[in-house]
Amino acid sequence: MSNGMPFGQGTLLGKELGAQAASGPGAKEKIPAYVSPETMNRLRNAVVALQRIDDEDADVPVSLSAYVEAAVLAQLRRDEREYNNGAPFPQRRNKNLKSGPPVTK
Repeated sequence: MSNGMPFGQGTLLGKELGAQAASGPGAKEKIPAYVSPETMNRLRNAVVALQRIDDEDADVPVSLSAYVEAAVLAQLRRDEREYNNGAPFPQRRNKNLKSGPPVTK
């Protein structure tokens, strides 16, 4: 990973964005997101396959959560680079985001 932290050590998103969870350092928050069953199957297969790699230098995920967190962080970095001059996006007002599957018209 580009920040030099191996999977599963610390809260990557919180440390990268400088945020502290209300419950303290190292706290985790569940992501309300939906993916297709095919995507979920591929995700589980990837994590299990990567965990079987027998290489001490390999940066393999310790869990499905660590894999997802690293993927989200990588996408955030790309989006910040492309759409916000490399800086984190501004803090939103304390308004809850809508969750659930996307509305189709």
